[in-house]
Amino acid sequence: MAKLDFSPIVTLVFTFGAGVQWFEGYEAARQHNRVILGGFSPHGSVGAAGGWLSGGGHSALSPNYGLGTPNSPNLTEPCSFGGFTGVDNVLEITIVTADGDHVIANAYNNEDLFWALRGGGGGTWGVVTSVTYKTHPSTPFSAAFLVANSANATSTQSLLTEIIRLTPLLVDQGYGGYAIRTADQIGLILASPNVTAEQTQATFLPLFEFAVSQPGLTVENATVLFQDFSAWYNSIFTTNTSLVGAPTELSSWLLPKDVVQTDKPEDLARELLKTSAFAYWWVFLIIREIDLNPENFPVAS
Repeated sequence: MAKLDFSPIVTLVFTFGAGVQWFEGYEAARQHNRVILGGFSPHGSVGAAGGWLSGGGHSALSPNYGLGTPNSPNLTEPCSFGGFTGVDNVLEITIVTADGDHVIANAYNNEDLFWALRGGGGGTWGVVTSVTYKTHPSTPFSAAFLVANSANATSTQSLLTEIIRLTPLLVDQGYGGYAIRTADQIGLILASPNVTAEQTQATFLPLFEFAVSQPGLTVENATVLFQDFSAWYNSIFTTNTSLVGAPTELSSWLLPKDVVQTDKPEDLARELLKTSAFAYWWVFLIIREIDLNPENFPVAS
């Protein structure tokens, strides 16, 4: 007699309609002791089922929950273009296409559309009406903060060089976050789940000491252990009283990890400092290897 063994894998998922904003999604996940990977903005007012997803779904949580790194619990192999951004957490999308059909796209139905929707650009393929995301267990978050006000251009370049030099180490430990430079300041916000306070202190102490030693820099720094993702998120993104948006035109580079490892960090720092302002994100700098096999790129029939 033929025997069929079935081993179900069950996880908590959330389906967000097009009107749901990220602050609502994060709170729903918190109430179920889960973490969901999403976009960050002041007060979480960005839609959870719209442009963030179709723009690629990048997040400061991507090093652990969305990219093919040693820290990612479900992506341990070299990654393809289909598996190195936050869109890796999407399980299903419903959309009204240009011809008026309301269709379901996932790994088994309308696969080419499902692939295209995860990074193909907002409004390109139709109107998204809902998105289903997988979630992750809630854990403590260990964070590091640094703000350096600068009156010395040489010291600014030295500090940025050191931050870039540390990037591979931080990536391997699962840290995600942002370094933002304005005319006279460099700010650093990084966090990682499942890292102890002692480990974070040991990791960032050399950088903190280096920053303090540079002439012309006024430095504030701290490491903090948060109860969970929500505590970290709320401390940063819900206390800002400024309006959402800025008169800024953005462009971006995707920097593979080996570029930072093999090139001179001082050269990259020098080039970045030629701009009036920039953001250096650990959202992207986690790609170990991109598999360019054509089989990884679906083609619509």
